[in-house]
Amino acid sequence: MEAVRTFICLQLPAFARDRLASTQHQLRASGAQVSWVKPHNIHLTLKFLGSVPAERLHEVVRAVQRAAVPAPPILLELTVLGCFPNRRAPRVIWAGPKQLPEELRNLQQRVEKETVAIGFPAESRPFSPHFTLGRVRSGRHIGKLVAAIQEERLEPLLFEAAEVIVMASRLHASGALYTPVSRIPWNSPAPGH
Repeated sequence: MEAVRTFICLQLPAFARDRLASTQHQLRASGAQVSWVKPHNIHLTLKFLGSVPAERLHEVVRAVQRAAVPAPPILLELTVLGCFPNRRAPRVIWAGPKQLPEELRNLQQRVEKETVAIGFPAESRPFSPHFTLGRVRSGRHIGKLVAAIQEERLEPLLFEAAEVIVMASRLHASGALYTPVSRIPWNSPAPGH
């Protein structure tokens, strides 16, 4: 059986995706060499599982269902444009909340607990919720890019995350192709109920 590169995420509603696409367009003007994430691929990763044997995907879906059952809807407000590791040496450009909402922290912890329980390794880094907009490919025009990020004002983007998605990722010459394995709405029936 084939293995599927898999992650668990939240996606953006269309209006928020359009706004972040506009932000990407503004930052492109810096001329920096950045691989911009296609707007329909922008997401917030709750847990990256890596290569998962196809026959285990149903286990992953059931684990995420268990994690999502007690979850209240999550209200997210994106207000910050940032960079990893920092603005002096940006490698990843992202949009995210100023503060981590408690409901999001709780959901991520439940996803972590449920996936570790079925044999996936625990995450070694602290959870830092963000929507990746682009990855810097070289130092060319980096100063202009950093200035553009500092000048760009991200109007607060407020939306409710409606579901958790178990996503398959396949790499192609044109970039990553994401395909939902399962969309799990909040409080969907847990397996066995």
